[in-house]
Amino acid sequence: MKEKSNIALIGFRASGKSLVGRLLARELNLSFVDMDERLVATFGKSIDQWVRSEGWGPFRNAESELLEQLAQQQGLVVATGGGVIVNTRNRHLLKEHFLVIWLKASPETTYERMLSDPNTRASRPAFTALPLQDEIQHIMKERTPLYRETAHLILETEDVLPAQLVAIIQGRIAPDKARHDQSSSSSPGPGRMT
Repeated sequence: MKEKSNIALIGFRASGKSLVGRLLARELNLSFVDMDERLVATFGKSIDQWVRSEGWGPFRNAESELLEQLAQQQGLVVATGGGVIVNTRNRHLLKEHFLVIWLKASPETTYERMLSDPNTRASRPAFTALPLQDEIQHIMKERTPLYRETAHLILETEDVLPAQLVAIIQGRIAPDKARHDQSSSSSPGPGRMT
């Protein structure tokens, strides 16, 4: 696998990018950036409020500008927004400057996670007028080829704890170090993905 100094986690909403990203950054001693959190801090309002007032177009532009900035830095683990891959330039930046890991979940699991996450309303505004379950299936079908095109590594997240995903990633990017760490320390405690 080509050596890159940055890691980007891609995937649909509620695939675990933020939770896994934080754990991974801690384990690898890298800086963590959640793109949605960074954008919320910049906007001074939630993503839902921003999209309602400004629209999806300006949001996607701000997201692309942030990705451009992050691509110039080093030593990052980045949790991207679920739709960052819809922009062709973003997909190129990700593949060129990051080791890209797609955290993949089924539409059914995604729906359950979104319903159980109290932050869904503020951080995950609707894309369409469809009911949530139908919207998830529709958007996921559109984006799946783009995630696949962009990813260097694909990980299924069904019935896998975040700490287990981190261990798998470590094993893929630094197998010798991961084996040493597992034999010399206890594994992190379990966590839930939302």
